[in-house]
Amino acid sequence: MFIELIKFNLSSSYFVHRGNFYCQKSGTAMGNPLSPALADLVMETLLDHVLEGIDIPIPFLKKYVDDLITALPIDMIEHVRNALNEFNSHIQFTCEMENNNQLPYLDMLLIRTAQQKIVTDWYKKPVASGRILNYFSFHPLTQKLNTATGFIGRVFKLSTCRSENEKKELVRDYLLNNNYSSSLINRLINRYINKNTNTHESNSSTHPEPKMYRSLHHVEKLTPALAKVINRNFPNVQLGFKCVKTNRLLFSKLKDATPQLEKRNVIYRIPCADCDCAYIGLTTQQLKNRLSGHRSLINRYADLKSSDPNRATEREEEFKKTALMVHVIENEHRFDLPGTKILEQDNRLNALQVLEMCHIFCDTKTVNYRTDTSNLSVVYSGLLHSITNGQR
Repeated sequence: MFIELIKFNLSSSYFVHRGNFYCQKSGTAMGNPLSPALADLVMETLLDHVLEGIDIPIPFLKKYVDDLITALPIDMIEHVRNALNEFNSHIQFTCEMENNNQLPYLDMLLIRTAQQKIVTDWYKKPVASGRILNYFSFHPLTQKLNTATGFIGRVFKLSTCRSENEKKELVRDYLLNNNYSSSLINRLINRYINKNTNTHESNSSTHPEPKMYRSLHHVEKLTPALAKVINRNFPNVQLGFKCVKTNRLLFSKLKDATPQLEKRNVIYRIPCADCDCAYIGLTTQQLKNRLSGHRSLINRYADLKSSDPNRATEREEEFKKTALMVHVIENEHRFDLPGTKILEQDNRLNALQVLEMCHIFCDTKTVNYRTDTSNLSVVYSGLLHSITNGQR
């Protein structure tokens, strides 16, 4: 059953480009969350199969996803590489051998000394730009500090062949080139050293409250203030921050955009054709299906009214399923369904419900019931009230 699910997943990946549908021929799509797990399973299967047919002892073999490091006799290197490449024509390995007693692996350089011992050094590829998260980039300060601290940790842990002063100089040069100040670099280095030299195990027997993880969009000055309030009042909530200015904004969209009427999980606004009012609604299905439901209800009522006005009057309450229909029946107005606009889109239902209430609250011309915003938090109400008053 598991294999059948995997096959279904791999055979049903597709995307639309210029109106044409394309299916993934082999492997998984880039960004598919299943890819890392499958890559690891495939590599384990590959190694188990290949190593069975190799009749020489291999002193060690380490793997990180598809990167391998091992030790082999020189005359067996090509034999082993060919055995690996024969497993599957889509999986082909290249080989990098020890040069001048050095061999890079991931971001670490292994160095064989004259005493036949292995020391390591932090390694970057010759084509590396030397860029990490720049200090002046539009990201939360915590992310910049964590990036710099992570880099310091890698250099200090991996550079066993350097003195502490050499490690510090390497870190300073790298971070200075990414606009981190000297004073900040020194504080981060000292904090890292102190933390790793004065570690104490906690003997607390209390069980900490389970963590809850939430994310916030990074808005300069506003987000740090909100984070302080949340951390003070909800210590069990772990916050993450999302940058709104991403590289995606710099590049044109290669995939076709989803047509407006085929979008799901949206807040939409339908204007009235006979007055300035509008109806604001939420749907998790395709917008065209929701509009079709509105159109069907309006047409059924109109047909009944034209054929039997008395019967239509008697059954009015059956048709008043939404504020839109109440406006149609009580005012005899028509809604411009083709003029519908999408106000928001979000895959989180809770977020959509809050957004719908916010839009209804801010729109003074909406036909929606005022009770539709009764569940809106007073925090949002006060903020939206200030915004709407400021706009006026």
